[in-house]
Parts: sequence; C-alpha cells; structure tokens
Amino acid sequence: DNNEITDKPNTIVKYYYTIEHYTENLDGESYTKVDEDIIKDVLAGTETSYTAKEDYTGFTFDDDKTENKGAKVPANNDLVIRLYYTRNSYKVTYEYEGTVPAGASNLPEEATYKYGANVTVAEEATAPGYTFSGRDKEDFTMPAEDVVIKGSFTANTDTQYKVEHYLQDLDGNSYTLKDTETLAGTTDTTATATPKQYPGFTYDSTVEGTKTEGVITGDGQL
Repeated sequence: DNNEITDKPNTIVKYYYTIEHYTENLDGESYTKVDEDIIKDVLAGTETSYTAKEDYTGFTFDDDKTENKGAKVPANNDLVIRLYYTRNSYKVTYEYEGTVPAGASNLPEEATYKYGANVTVAEEATAPGYTFSGRDKEDFTMPAEDVVIKGSFTANTDTQYKVEHYLQDLDGNSYTLKDTETLAGTTDTTATATPKQYPGFTYDSTVEGTKTEGVITGDGQL
C-alpha cells in the first residue's frame, strides 16, 4: 500500500476589525465619517478595544454613543466599531470699552453657537451725542473658544446747546426772551455762556433762574 500519511500543521487564522470616527454636523443630528483605523492580526473571540482621538478641535468624544462597544472579534472581518464626537458650543458676548454714555444701546444678550457655525455680529450701537466705533469683529465662523466682541464710543464735537438772553420788562419783575444762540460743543463737556451787551441794560447774574454754565448733553437739550 503506497498511501502516504502527511501531517499538516493547523493554520491559525487571524482577522481584523475597523474603528470608524464620526463628528457631529451642524444640524445636531447627523454625523460625518472623518477617519478610520484598521486593527489587524487578531484572533476570533478576542475582546476588542478602542481609543478616542483627541485631535478633533471643537469636538468632544461621547462614549455613550459608541456602537458595538465590548464586542468580540468574529470569525470574519465584518466588525465595525463606531465612535462619535459631539460638536462643542461656545459663548459670544458683547462689551463696551471705555466710557459708556447715558442712553447707550443695551448690549446684545449672550448667545451660544456651535463650533463652525456662522455668527452674525449685532448691529452698531448708538448713544445720543456720541459716535460708535463699530464692533471689533465682522461676521465670522465660530472658533473652538468663547468670543468677546467689543466696541466703544467717541463724544461728538458738534453737539448743539442753546444760550438764551432775557431782558427785564418795565415792570421790573418779568423778563422777555430777546435772543437765542444755537452753539455747538463736545458732548459731556462743560459749556460756559458769554453775556451780551444791550443798550440800556446791565447783565445781572444774581437774577433767579440764571444759568451761566452746564454740561452739554447728548440730546442737545442744554
């Protein structure tokens, strides 16, 4: 009998499994696959493991969403472990720098935006007798950090105020408005009135109601 018996060693079969990484889209519902790792040369029945990546700026790994966590390697290459990273949110706040004039617009409320969202900067502020410098940022894409948007005011130099001149009536008690001067100066600075000369009259600063100086208000009502 020429039959030969040949001993063939058993072959150890190894497999691989895939780890996929997904980041959250701006809609807050869907995810996009951004990377994958292939774990090679593992035996069937081996307990799988995974490590979240730390280089996805603006995202945080959410292990509660991991798919096939704790799975063991099957006797095929079909296992996929999916890791999900939620998109972080950051704050946008507004500030005034320097002097804040009376009557200035209220600061916009603090708002929260997701990383990568488009941020529309609030309209320019206003204040009576002042010019707003503008915001220090234009519309932007939200970075992976809180953002403070600043603006300031400059006092106008042409804010109007009035000086009224009254002449005493013949009864010696009442006064009649004779002239009104419309002048201009810098908002929130002190303006001083200059008396006029009228034939037959003498300026008297002691008369009740006389006001020789005042702060120029932004509304032009001094």
